Amino acid sequence: MKNFLIIALSLLSFSFMISSAKAVTCFKSGEYVSGLNKICIYDCMGSDTAITIGSTQLCPLTIEN
Repeated sequence: MKNFLIIALSLLSFSFMISSAKAVTCFKSGEYVSGLNKICIYDCMGSDTAITIGSTQLCPLTIEN
């Protein structure tokens, strides 16, 4: 029974940590092509984030990070 309670409390705290995380909307700030890839740059509340897509694709205007 003791092991069950420890596992149950661990799962509960883990699910709380996941549900309390908030996604940030990031806005496109630039892009460049490198070979067959396009690197899309985003401003996420002052921090830069990049995603890589195919060079013929369009960068999304926003992403969730």
